[in-house]
Amino acid sequence: MKSLKLVCTIFVAGVAGCSLPMIGGGSAAVNTTAQADAIDIVAITPPIVQVRSYWRSSVVSVVAWDADDAAFGLRGSVSRTGRLVGERRFGDHVLYISPFYARDMGGFAHAAIMPGQLLLGTGRQSDPYSCFYGKHCSPMVIVGVRVPDSLLRANRDSLVVTFFPRVLNPWTITLRRELIAAYLTKVDSVVAEMRKVRTT
Repeated sequence: MKSLKLVCTIFVAGVAGCSLPMIGGGSAAVNTTAQADAIDIVAITPPIVQVRSYWRSSVVSVVAWDADDAAFGLRGSVSRTGRLVGERRFGDHVLYISPFYARDMGGFAHAAIMPGQLLLGTGRQSDPYSCFYGKHCSPMVIVGVRVPDSLLRANRDSLVVTFFPRVLNPWTITLRRELIAAYLTKVDSVVAEMRKVRTT
């Protein structure tokens, strides 16, 4: 009888012991830890920044976007003399957008950095070398707006650009500070390199 009680006590203790980690949401704690690790991985993933130099081209292009979303990002062109070319105006960068992304958001007639800094549109452009520089691809066709260099550099936080469709409600794109910083660092290094090559 005593041995039966002992067996029962051992069995109950063993079952309770195996169950203890589950009490108080042990599995939830594991999931929370896994989620925290995933968040940390996303947070520290650096932006994709590519320098694109084409044979006999008069400019070197810099293209940057967040690693998890190439639908929008920043582009700029530096002349072989070390000058930021921009689009129609010297010194501009381009906030590019996939036309499919822009369409799905409702399109836009114009854009602005609030409270009222209007941004000029770039029109539709194709990029046949969008997948030519490594495994990461930017969109093959883009639309976008021009962002003055001074405005991009003066911003010390993430930059929010508001797009205004003709009919639907406005929508926004946020350029993270990390993306802007990585992009401008690369642009500056290309400018410095082009100027050094020119003087040698």
